[in-house]
Amino acid sequence: MKRFALILLILSPIIAGLAQQPARVVMHLQSSDTLVHRSIVNQISNMKKEIPDAEIAVVCHGPGMDFLLNKKSTYVNQLNKMKLSNVSFIGCEFTMKQRNLTKGDLVPFAKTVPYALVDIVKKQQENWIYVKLGF
Repeated sequence: MKRFALILLILSPIIAGLAQQPARVVMHLQSSDTLVHRSIVNQISNMKKEIPDAEIAVVCHGPGMDFLLNKKSTYVNQLNKMKLSNVSFIGCEFTMKQRNLTKGDLVPFAKTVPYALVDIVKKQQENWIYVKLGF
């Protein structure tokens, strides 16, 4: 019994610390469908209403890069506002090379990573919650 109490005493600060960490969510987008893009904007807005301190990363690759293109994205203003509330938008440099895109083609607040899927895997290894976007 004393051993159990000692274990609880040792683990309680760790458990308390885990409970206080804000949610970290990585959203995976590979669709160019504008209905999916509208859904993403709505989902992020709803999540931020319910979990204001959530950290959200939208990672785009393949056709999903359209979501981050200055000329194609219809949600630039909404995304720009979202970045102020701990939401980041990340594009895949590998896809950019395949599609002959430059960072200048992306919305100015987008970040890039060498490989989107590798970034998603790394985030999951860091206990980010994975959400697949699209229909």
